[in-house]
Amino acid sequence: MKVIDMRFNTGIIQSWVGKIFVKYKCDAFNFTNSVTQIVGLYIDDEVYSLTNIQEAIDYYGFIEDMSVSKITRVEDSAIKSAFKNVEMISTPVGEKITSVKIVNEQQTMAINGEPAYEVWLTRAIIFEVGGREISFEKDTVPFSEEITIQRGYDLIDKISDNDDFLKEWDEEYTPSYKREVIYII
Repeated sequence: MKVIDMRFNTGIIQSWVGKIFVKYKCDAFNFTNSVTQIVGLYIDDEVYSLTNIQEAIDYYGFIEDMSVSKITRVEDSAIKSAFKNVEMISTPVGEKITSVKIVNEQQTMAINGEPAYEVWLTRAIIFEVGGREISFEKDTVPFSEEITIQRGYDLIDKISDNDDFLKEWDEEYTPSYKREVIYII
């Protein structure tokens, strides 16, 4: 069975607990609460890019351009829109990170009844700051480069299901998925 692991590094995320989530920076919301390809996370005096960018990967036996989410420590100059002539906006947070939830998804695929693939990816990351939450969620459409941003309470309940993954496969493919939530406090 082929195993592909695209989960976030929990060590980086664990180091954020207790630090100040200064702000996040992204394209302005025009029609939805999602942005394309990149969000800048400003934590204490460090800058991280949360990206969701297409890469050529093995998508259950076919090399396809699929979106892969990553968190990387970067310089502030790396946080720029995927679009030309778009000025990004900063949303101040200014609160201590008290916990983080990471929503990982395990997708499995059997081909002709034989286990063939196990794919792990991070679906969402939820910060608890100042008694409320901020979530950043990878779109469930495999090739979509969108990142949905929500603020509020109980955001774990608002993470999209991925039941579309279970549909539209040829009969020799048997997909399934499940999720795990990692609590970092």
